[in-house]
Amino acid sequence: MNVILGAGMAGMGAFYRDNSFEVFEMEDQAGGLCGRFFARSDDNRTFYFDKAVHLSFTEDPIVKEVFSKVQQNIYNPVPHSWFKNMWIQHPAQNNLFPMTVEFKVNALKDFIGRNQKDEPQNFKEWLLFQYGKYLYDELFEPYNKKYWCTDLEKMDTCWVGNRFYRPNIDEILYGSYTDKTPNTYYAKEMRYPQKGGYRRYIDSIINEAENADKIHYGFKVKNINLLDKTINFTSGQQIKFDKVMSSIPLPTLIKSIENAPADILKNSESLAYTSIALVSFGFKRIIDCKDIWFYIYDTDILAARAYLPSLKSSENAPEGCSSIQFEIYRSNSSEPFDSEKCIRNSIYALKKMKLADESDIIARNFRTVKYGNIIFHKDTRQKADSIIKWLETNGIYPIGRFGKWDYLWSDQAFFSGYQLAGIR
Repeated sequence: MNVILGAGMAGMGAFYRDNSFEVFEMEDQAGGLCGRFFARSDDNRTFYFDKAVHLSFTEDPIVKEVFSKVQQNIYNPVPHSWFKNMWIQHPAQNNLFPMTVEFKVNALKDFIGRNQKDEPQNFKEWLLFQYGKYLYDELFEPYNKKYWCTDLEKMDTCWVGNRFYRPNIDEILYGSYTDKTPNTYYAKEMRYPQKGGYRRYIDSIINEAENADKIHYGFKVKNINLLDKTINFTSGQQIKFDKVMSSIPLPTLIKSIENAPADILKNSESLAYTSIALVSFGFKRIIDCKDIWFYIYDTDILAARAYLPSLKSSENAPEGCSSIQFEIYRSNSSEPFDSEKCIRNSIYALKKMKLADESDIIARNFRTVKYGNIIFHKDTRQKADSIIKWLETNGIYPIGRFGKWDYLWSDQAFFSGYQLAGIR
């Protein structure tokens, strides 16, 4: 039997390519990190939320064709950030117009005088290399510590890609004099299903599949025996496999494999990642915010990012209502989330940003996502690659963000499964 473990974006990418595979998903529905949930008010009004902000901006022709089978809303995003108690267009480094003269002078002076001779050896040095010390101290260090929850000097830069805009001096100067700046966000167009949430992309694959009955829910892996080529599930069921494509996070997967080599087990246990606390609110009115999502730099607010489901799709909130979700991060080596603290601080953020008051909230939900983002330490890629190589020699082929242990967007996760299904 050829098996896919996980029915998220990567698993469904593989199944879309080859639906002869048997898919085993531990949850009671497909979606994974792209899943959906709801919160209800006391008067039974329903608000829908994704697991963190998800929007499609894929340019890959295969993924675009698959996603286009779903009716989509299309947006041209111009996101903002909450920084020093005000809204500033994103990315902040070339939109400094609202800042004080002193801030602009210091930012420009350090940008011009930044060290451009020595090649950056870590993420902190990369940020200093690109933006100078003042913007690093005021902007980039506070935010990235909230988001990555680790010492930036310990981080590699292999994941950066085009995620950070790197303006030249003309752009910084121009953005200091006017707020009429061009949109320099890395995606000019974003798409979201009109109905069904982001998971609708996955649902459409399942609904059109000839062998949808091959997708099995409620199957959580208990252990894997590589010698017998068997997978035991916590339900007590057992299957034999020939080949496996797995989107299970590497630390969880390796822990489930019987008699995994000590070095492989040690490497998997040392892989770092962030978990996410999702604080979701439904409001009895439409709040005054035009951004589908925004970033939060100020450190008195725990959340690093927030998004408005009600702006992504009218289906996500009842008529006349609106909604928001805050994302709060911690590393896997930190203390567990304090739910009450997260909720209180998110309400504080709503008040501080003048978006809503506690009396506006009619529905709320708090939940955590164990695997949010991979923390790329200097040796992360080497350790992950050694694990993946060992798995592949034993007939298990990792796919997706946490299977490949890579910072993949949803379309890249989908394609990782789609591509592998065409090879194996």
